[in-house]
Amino acid sequence: MADRRKKPEHDDAWWADQRHAYIEKNDILLSDYPSWEWVSPYDFWRTIFPEGFLQPRGEEVPWREKGGGHPNGIAIQITNRTKTVKTKTGRKRDVPVVERFTLTDDLDGVMERVVDSNRKNESVFCAPVSFFGKSRVAENARFLHAFAIDLDGVGVQELKNMLKQFRNGRDPKLAADKWVSLPQPTFLVNSGTGFHLYYVLDQPIPLVPRIVPFVQEIKAMLTDYIWRDTVSTLEDVQHQGIYQPFRMPGTPTKLNGKAAGSKIKDKYEAVAFVHNGEDGKPWRCSLDYLLGYAGVRGGKDRAELIELMRTAGRTPIERAKKLWPEWYQARIVEGKAPGRWTCKRDLYDWWLGEVKTKATDHHRYWCLNVLAAYAKKCGIPYEELEADALALVPTLEDLTEREDNHFTEEHALAAIEAYYDPIIHKLTRDRIERRTAIELPKNKRNGRKQDVHLAGARAVQEVNDRFNGTNWREGNGRKPKADLVREYAAAHPDASHSAIARELGISRTTVIKWLHDAPEEVAETERPNGSCDSAMVEFRDAIRTCFEFAAVDGTLVLPIERAPSEREKRERETVKSSGTTGKIPDSSREKFPIDDRLTNGHNEA
Repeated sequence: MADRRKKPEHDDAWWADQRHAYIEKNDILLSDYPSWEWVSPYDFWRTIFPEGFLQPRGEEVPWREKGGGHPNGIAIQITNRTKTVKTKTGRKRDVPVVERFTLTDDLDGVMERVVDSNRKNESVFCAPVSFFGKSRVAENARFLHAFAIDLDGVGVQELKNMLKQFRNGRDPKLAADKWVSLPQPTFLVNSGTGFHLYYVLDQPIPLVPRIVPFVQEIKAMLTDYIWRDTVSTLEDVQHQGIYQPFRMPGTPTKLNGKAAGSKIKDKYEAVAFVHNGEDGKPWRCSLDYLLGYAGVRGGKDRAELIELMRTAGRTPIERAKKLWPEWYQARIVEGKAPGRWTCKRDLYDWWLGEVKTKATDHHRYWCLNVLAAYAKKCGIPYEELEADALALVPTLEDLTEREDNHFTEEHALAAIEAYYDPIIHKLTRDRIERRTAIELPKNKRNGRKQDVHLAGARAVQEVNDRFNGTNWREGNGRKPKADLVREYAAAHPDASHSAIARELGISRTTVIKWLHDAPEEVAETERPNGSCDSAMVEFRDAIRTCFEFAAVDGTLVLPIERAPSEREKRERETVKSSGTTGKIPDSSREKFPIDDRLTNGHNEA
């Protein structure tokens, strides 16, 4: 159970120590580690958004039409001004005025934000994601250019440990869980009390809907690997999604104080440092390099990801009509909206109790965000949700550990705005557990032991047979999976392994098993099943194909594919010999709301 005692507030001496540590950490990177160099805000964003990738300034293009337009970068500035808004129930609240700015290909907006934000002492955030249009929502996201990991609680010693582990090699004799090194990032950004690690990709990832859950999971697993007690003083890992915006280099940090008229004379800006590769240019990571650390090596998850990248996650409508005739009739012909289950309110009431007793400081916003999701699942009206969320604010505020991290009614109302997100109810168990740090126990057999549960089931079967004159065993024997798989494959020669598995309700490995020795006429088209190197060749081809599908016009300039460096070759060989294995949950058919709200306050980067 969480400690409910009020944590002591930080005094001026604590903030003075943080400012001193900020300066010392910058000096360490500038003086003691020649492989790291200071980089200007413009060069930082030019590395993430290569020249020719974003939309030219002043160009008017029909980006909503197929083949029209380039994506943009989007920065947001949290101003010192406020405005009064009303909730759905009419409750008034004051919220900061948020201004958005488009980053075009010239990147002039970068220095404009740096100068303006320092003059006004306002925070500016930007995600390493390019968007179509001017709205920073998930459905407009076009490409992921870098994985950005937020490490909070990084002191001087933690920074030294982190820099050392970047340089460490990996001993192939050690087990997969005994690696001593951290993946080499492109940028380190000193954000005040923590660091942001940017892993700039050698090829941006197109964010088509079916690929996004895999990419989200990769970042989560990468965060779990990087976040350890040697590089952070915080025990609880903090996860952010791929759309999370981070403080822009060159703009003010929390060390400057909050008010526009702060008395702090010195400017404590977010400072970026770059690690250059052997070619003298900023180090870029391949997705394969990061997957090695994230614990995903080969297996069906990578094969499915390759297939998704090749097809852009889409099934031709004619093929969908054959595979899912009932879906086609309901959704396409009749135009019905997708249905969903409505749960009992017991689930909502249970989670309300979990938040009261198990919420922790760095997960409060997400606890209420999930409360909104369960309210939607259970048909709870928004008015009741709002009253419950506001009643929780004093309890959640008592968990505050840092003076700059209070939890207010404004944060609670911002968290439950997700109630009106059309897909908030699709949050998965794993995502909820990761975001809230609260375990969700699986409900098995309604709390009964297996023998008691089975005895009751058999008794019900016998009663039904006695009164109905039936035998439940007739026609209910298990049909051979081999026959089912091969019959379906013969009737649907174009169906993939995954499609067959979904249609028959069995695992993909079972499909592959029974088609492996199947007659030639029913066997599926050969799938990539070679070494890790051959898989990655096909993986890169799939990314290139997806780029061609997602390219907005023929002038889109893609990053030049480079040959792997000697260091990357050595690390790949070590990864292969270590035999690391892992698993990404099969969530490819899920869609999620945009992960990170700008008004979460207590969890700002």
